[in-house]
Amino acid sequence: MKQKAQVIPFPQVARPNINELLDEFLQEQNRRLKPATFRQYRVVTELLRHCLDGYGPNFLTDAEYQLYERLYTVKNLEFCSIFGADKILAGLPTFLGEFMIRKVAASESLLRWSGTVTKKLAKWLADYGYVGKARARKAMRYAAEASKVLPAAERLARLLYEHAHLHAPRFWTMEIDDYFTIEEILPGRLILSSLSSDIETVELRLPEEILTHCRVGWHVNLLLGKTPRGWQIIETGNVYPDL
Repeated sequence: MKQKAQVIPFPQVARPNINELLDEFLQEQNRRLKPATFRQYRVVTELLRHCLDGYGPNFLTDAEYQLYERLYTVKNLEFCSIFGADKILAGLPTFLGEFMIRKVAASESLLRWSGTVTKKLAKWLADYGYVGKARARKAMRYAAEASKVLPAAERLARLLYEHAHLHAPRFWTMEIDDYFTIEEILPGRLILSSLSSDIETVELRLPEEILTHCRVGWHVNLLLGKTPRGWQIIETGNVYPDL
């Protein structure tokens, strides 16, 4: 006897969708929080909404993307008007690990709030049955870690920027503009591995007050110049923690 082929249903517009969930979340927080704290919740939530609308389509299945493309083209519906709670949790690594670092000129305080608010949001989604508790707990652990390491990474980025401007070399014979991984932290120096350069590792001398903020495994965007005193920083970019 032939087995019947499994029919996989085509994705449907979520009810409630992400916009409705985030609005409901904010309304509840507004009732319980002081105005100054609620402002932080509102800023982070709106940034998350913006991130999901812009980058959410990147982590859709083929069928989900067909739905998104059809509704975006025909009805001008954004990602957050189509999909539901599961896509909020799926988007947190992009939001915290990329968007808040690369796209938002965020202070250490805002980066800390981004982890705090998304942790609360994940718990809220589970409390109301919109997502499973196990998945929510995983998202909450990720957000809690982000609330600690994102401000620390921003602090390191600021210190590297200030150091580069105070100690910029006047002459150099070779440049590497790349993303580097911190491989070792030694007294007075960092050992970095280059992502795409032919030179596999470089040694960068830095003061201890900067080295204390470095962590093995973090990624740093740097333009380095080879000088008679070794490699020195010409320009700095973002620091990406190992979340």
